[in-house]
Amino acid sequence: MYLVNLDKTGSVIMDDSINAVEEFRAVLDTKSLGKKGMLYVALFCDYDSIYRHFTDTERTRMISSVVFNDYDWKGVKNKKIADAIKTYKALQFDPLDAQLLAFNEKINQYTELMKKVSIDEDNAIDWQKIMIGVDKVLATRQKLLDAIERRGSRTKISGDGELNYLEKKQSVLNKNG
Repeated sequence: MYLVNLDKTGSVIMDDSINAVEEFRAVLDTKSLGKKGMLYVALFCDYDSIYRHFTDTERTRMISSVVFNDYDWKGVKNKKIADAIKTYKALQFDPLDAQLLAFNEKINQYTELMKKVSIDEDNAIDWQKIMIGVDKVLATRQKLLDAIERRGSRTKISGDGELNYLEKKQSVLNKNG
């Protein structure tokens, strides 16, 4: 994974970086969540997660099933999980990966539309326009993939255009005194 390291069995490796993030520590320190809760967060958010291609709803169900043996795990609604997810996303934000995810989502929407609607004489011209649009989306997606490949492996965490996590925490500490 990218932010959270996993061992060969898929368990979260407890290292200094995971404990440095308050929201991650809150999940880990909660008895009903612990390492499994943190694993859920990592699998849900991480750009390198094998579940990233699913929609949010399906990803939630798949990961809940794998980690907690429950498709409808109620911990998804836990505030600590929500806070950890928000922080995870902010810490690993990468504009190229974010754009790629958006393009993948659009391609999935086109695919679902193509499955549902049959082509006939009345809509053939519209479908031709749609296919031209899909072709353009795929070409742009390929350019993003090429840029990501040229970039190489991620070597540091980049922020989301705002203060990064540690800067926000320092700002709060400075204001409080």
